[in-house]
Amino acid sequence: MPSITKRFVDRAPPGRHYDDRLPGFGLYVGKSGRRSYFVEYRTGHGRAFPKRRYTLGVHGAPAPDGSTWTAEKARTEALRLLGKIRDGFDPLEARRRSDEERRRRRPTVADICAEWLERDQKRNRTVNEVQRLMEKHVLPRIGHLEAEAITRSDIHFVLDKVKETAPVRANRVLAWMRRMFRWAVGRDLLPSDPTASIAKPTREESRDRVLDDCELSMVWHAAAGMQFPYGMIVRLLILTGCRRDEIGALRWEEVKDLDGAQPRIELGGARTKTGVARIVPLSGPAVDILRALPRRSGPFVFGRGGTGPFKGWSRAKRELDSRVTALAGAPLPPWRLHDLRRTCATGLQRLGVRLEVTEAVLGHVSGSRSGVIGVYQRWGYEPEKREALEAWGRHVMTVVCSRDADPLDNNQDAKVALAE
Repeated sequence: MPSITKRFVDRAPPGRHYDDRLPGFGLYVGKSGRRSYFVEYRTGHGRAFPKRRYTLGVHGAPAPDGSTWTAEKARTEALRLLGKIRDGFDPLEARRRSDEERRRRRPTVADICAEWLERDQKRNRTVNEVQRLMEKHVLPRIGHLEAEAITRSDIHFVLDKVKETAPVRANRVLAWMRRMFRWAVGRDLLPSDPTASIAKPTREESRDRVLDDCELSMVWHAAAGMQFPYGMIVRLLILTGCRRDEIGALRWEEVKDLDGAQPRIELGGARTKTGVARIVPLSGPAVDILRALPRRSGPFVFGRGGTGPFKGWSRAKRELDSRVTALAGAPLPPWRLHDLRRTCATGLQRLGVRLEVTEAVLGHVSGSRSGVIGVYQRWGYEPEKREALEAWGRHVMTVVCSRDADPLDNNQDAKVALAE
């Protein structure tokens, strides 16, 4: 019999090989070349008790302790296990009981959610957002309950709590819970879907709000006198068509070539809703806004002290609406910050920008950039995006300069920021 060492393992032919130094320890080499370590034992004395074979692990594969299976590690584990076997321990029986106990244990909603996120949602571009929704709204309320025991009333309990503060978000929570439970049913982890036939808790209407030029001018000038940095954020949202959090959580390291020929914002995949990195060219007015900002010690462009992203969106939006009302003499029809993004897109189309360029500016991966076209068409439209946003910036300046106020007068904002 050979001595099972690294050198022997590397050269061993197919078959079962037993170690000459440790009885019961062996190596099996399959025809495919796969090498695995095992121990062979009997549960009693004599041939009346047939031999049993327990696999320790596969050579080169990860071991339970995080290391890698090698000849020496397998020998050490075999020596430990054979000692327990002499004391009456049966590793195969222990494994069988463990498997049965695991099958008998009824998983909780938290167990189902963790496995669903790992197995089904890992490649989803919005997995971080989905996980955040589940951890914030679902798991604290029903995560500890056995999944099989979940009833429709439990689902309604979750949705009602979400609806109290965020009616539309309750629909999103229901959609993701439904997807999770249906996945669990398909994997035979649950007998039925507790969200089946539950209607959306909130009726949604497709939003088509676009601010006209007059409204855009009112918002731009109302933002001028607001406390740092919200007014500047609003103006950058108007000029770039970015999402709220893309600007609110902007870092200085993402602002590139501000004093050069290609000023831009570079957003990594983790910072975009689609999970796809993108470049946002900065027009002249946008560059002027960023140049006027004070450089603070933290990495964030906005937010108190630069140590984190901007917070307090709801309060700041209410103040902005009050300023718009005072400026216009009457409140504007209801609008949201996200409507500025739609306004930018509509404005680009009105300026004659091609649809695919507009979608590239917004970072959309659907529409003209979806399906087979999206797979094979990898051009990022960077020159076209820059030209489009420069044209949009000129249009915005033309609109806002029709008023007496200086559209880029950020001195008051900067003074407030420096005073902090």
